[in-house]
Order: sequence, then C-alpha cells, then structure tokens
Amino acid sequence: MILVVGATGQVGSLVVRRLRAEGEPVRAMVRDPATAADLHATGAELVVADLGVPETLDAALDGVTAVVATANAMAPVRRGDSAAVVDTGYAELVRRAGRAGVSRFVLASVPETPLDESVPVARTKRRTERLLAGSGMSWLSLRMPPFTEVWLALVGSELPLRGEERSTLNRSYPTLRRFRRLTGRTIERHGLMLVPGPASARHAFLSVHDAAAGLAAAVRPGTGHGTVDLGGPEVLSWTDVAQIYERVLGRRVRVVGQPAGAYTALARVLAPVAPSLAGVMGLNRLLATSESDWDTTATADRLGLGPRRTVEQILGEKAALPVR
Repeated sequence: MILVVGATGQVGSLVVRRLRAEGEPVRAMVRDPATAADLHATGAELVVADLGVPETLDAALDGVTAVVATANAMAPVRRGDSAAVVDTGYAELVRRAGRAGVSRFVLASVPETPLDESVPVARTKRRTERLLAGSGMSWLSLRMPPFTEVWLALVGSELPLRGEERSTLNRSYPTLRRFRRLTGRTIERHGLMLVPGPASARHAFLSVHDAAAGLAAAVRPGTGHGTVDLGGPEVLSWTDVAQIYERVLGRRVRVVGQPAGAYTALARVLAPVAPSLAGVMGLNRLLATSESDWDTTATADRLGLGPRRTVEQILGEKAALPVR
C-alpha cells in the first residue's frame, strides 16, 4: 500500500491518479472525504488524517510500505494551516513512518539555495530531508524547479491554469484569490510579465504532470536514494518564456524583473495578516536569487520517465482550451 500525503493538492492528486493508472494500491490521506470523491473514484482508499493532528497519522500509516509526501503550506485552505504546522507534522510523519515499518519514503522538495533557512517552505524541506537521512528508511527527495503550470501563471497569466484540476492557484483562499484577480492576466491584457529576479535568470521549468510521474516512479527503491534534482527537458530564461508567450498569444510581451528585496519586504508585511501570500512572496524571493540551470536527463532516465513536456508545448495546448 502506498500512502499519498497531500493527496488533494495539485501534484498529490496527480500522483494518486498516476499510481492508480499503474494498478498500484493507493491510500489517499485527506482531511475531508467529501472533497475527494474524484480520487475515491480512481479506486484509491481514502483515510482521514492531518499533519496538524499527529495522533491521526498512525492509522494512515498502518500497512503502508511506501509514502509519497507532497503537502505544503503554500496556499492553505483552512485557517490555522501554517508552515510551522506542516514542519512539525512532517517531523511526526517521518518518525511514525519509520516506526510503522515503512520501507520507502518519497518527498516532493525544492532546490537548495543559500536562503533556505529564511523561507518557511524551503526550511521545512531541508529539515525533512535531514530527518529522512537519519530515519533508516530508503528515501528519495526530488528537488524540483518552478512548475510550469504554477509559476507561469504567477508571473501574470491565466493560460497555464486551463484544464488543470485542483490547481494550487485556484484554491478558495480569499487573499490568494484577490491577488490573482489583480495580477492574473497582465500578460494577456497588457503584455506585461512581472518575474522574480532578472529577466536573464534561467530555470528548468517542469510540468506538474511530469513531477507527478517522477514522484510516482520514485516509490521503486531502485530509482535512487537521497536527494536528486529533477527538471524539465529544457532550460529557459524569463526572456525565452516571454518569447514563447508572444508566439502563442500573437502579441508583444515585455519582461519586468522584480528585485529580491521587494519580495522580502512584502513577505514580512504580509506574514501576520496573509501567511499564504507571504509564503508565495518567500518563494518568489528564492527564485529571484537563484537559478535551476540543470540538465537532469540522467535522473529522468533512472525514473523511467518518457519525454518531458516543454513550455511551448504546454502553452500551445492550453491556448486551444476554452476559458473557464
């Protein structure tokens, strides 16, 4: 049995679907079964448990041989969800998984940067990796760069969200929704792309669907141990991305880079009143100060992934879909 933690999230739900399509027995960890009827319809077993309520984790782990953990606090759906709660919850999850006899643990992680300790999501990933290293379990942490269907929306477009089920940016968190109403279509409406850091910064943008395929494949112990990077099939600068938008939309797109300091200040101001948006600003700060200029072909091959999707392929396909 494979337990998927964060099963109702954008990536986690895709992992559930992928594993079930491959005939694997899956237990989807949810807080409200009423929100996961589509996952249950795949044949996945639903278990009610919560990282914020550690005593619920033992029942979720009973009989489990592998865990795929994708939960994070980037866009919380409940009051009280926070990076601190997720951080403590992951520590409990690792400890209890080892005690329950779980043999394989797969973590959805982010690239390592010098700023990790000052950004809650990255800090939790690093702490969890250290706990896994001392757990005695076989484990693999996939450190993944910006997701195409998330970050190309965050820089000012609704196009990447078309056709995506359970999109992180479409969650019913009021502050995030207001933020998206203000910034969600600046590319389509004004030809303006606001990006973290310089326009020349390069990233190995990865589709959420390829990320899910990698996480699902990683439950096999033979795919590796420890931390590995997994990115897309190409490395693009933000200027390259703007040029793709120009071809897809048929209009000029101008890139405006935002300094890391702006995101630092926004995260500090927003933290007390809008923690989810502060978390987004923290991740923007990471992107503004780092690059993921990677060739991860060897990792993709070891995971048995097929051709990964390019940014132009994704945006071209989505441009043909209707606006919801």
